[in-house]
Amino acid sequence: MSDPVRRVAVLLPSMMVGGAERLVLEELAVLKHDPRFAVELHLVFGGGPFLASVALLGVPVHVWKAPHKSIWMLKSYLSIIRHLRRTGCEILHSHLLDGIGPLVGKLAGARVIATVHSDRPYAPLERFVLSTSDLVLACGAQVKSNICGFLPAGKVGVLSNALGTPEQGGLRRDEVLNKYGFKAQSKLVLSLGRLVKLKGFDLLIEAFQRVVAEVPEAVLLIGGDGAERSRLNELVQCAGLEASVRIHGMVSNIHEVMAACDLYVNSSRWEGLPMTLLEAMAHGKPMVATNVGGNPEVVQDGVTGILVPPEDPLSLANAMIRMLKDDLTREDAGKAAFALFSNNYTIKKHCKSLAEYYLQVMQ
Repeated sequence: MSDPVRRVAVLLPSMMVGGAERLVLEELAVLKHDPRFAVELHLVFGGGPFLASVALLGVPVHVWKAPHKSIWMLKSYLSIIRHLRRTGCEILHSHLLDGIGPLVGKLAGARVIATVHSDRPYAPLERFVLSTSDLVLACGAQVKSNICGFLPAGKVGVLSNALGTPEQGGLRRDEVLNKYGFKAQSKLVLSLGRLVKLKGFDLLIEAFQRVVAEVPEAVLLIGGDGAERSRLNELVQCAGLEASVRIHGMVSNIHEVMAACDLYVNSSRWEGLPMTLLEAMAHGKPMVATNVGGNPEVVQDGVTGILVPPEDPLSLANAMIRMLKDDLTREDAGKAAFALFSNNYTIKKHCKSLAEYYLQVMQ
């Protein structure tokens, strides 16, 4: 007798461009081919740029368009619960909804897995709601350590973020540099993410003043959007870096800019395990990153890149200068980064473990 097909609902706020959403997209692309599971996606507040990619996968999607006002939002969650009960959902996998997602699953009569994407502080309500999960998955060892500060260790597992094989082709390096207004001989430093305070782009811009003074051919491309964009543009102007720094907004072809860059930088104040660092590793790129969250798990100091203290523009600048001035060090770090990615952070390996967790909570 064959094993039953388990009905899985993945729940998150939307498919806006972000690390967690990118991970879900990668997971869905693999799980749709696993005959043990029937997976559908539920988006609480709306669609987003990644929604079209989900549609191409052929995974069933429900966009609930919940309003952000509390009473009407509650009605939307009740509608989701009724739908999950009616369709026989057995496993609810929640992302980015730590204060409500697990309760939705419990009220729907499902087993609940909640993936935690950051080592940020958690409010008492979030701690309680997470405790109702059957299993909490941390995206890295440091995130697990944070969660185990208020949950039993036996309820928390680690499932590191992962990526599929990077796309190939696209623009040549010189074409990418020209696209963003840089000279062909430039040394390109890349940093991607939401333009919000926790990502530390203000610190990166401050540090880059020193970098340009030491490495005049260095240029910086910041890709992303968010509430800090106007302020960051002002910082660039005040620093006199208009010729060396571009804040582009969302980058549609990440593989092109990753392939073209000489160095990838993460300047966050706190993190989970950034998908952008995995992207850099998959492209064989050396990295400089702050020593927060899951960054040290992939940026092995002196091996795949350089770690620096958070909130320290001087150390950040010195690390970038050191990397940009030493071609051999960059090459060696890039090779080590690719090897680490290939051995530990592929989406195939990730989804094998995820499927095992799904089956585990059903036992």
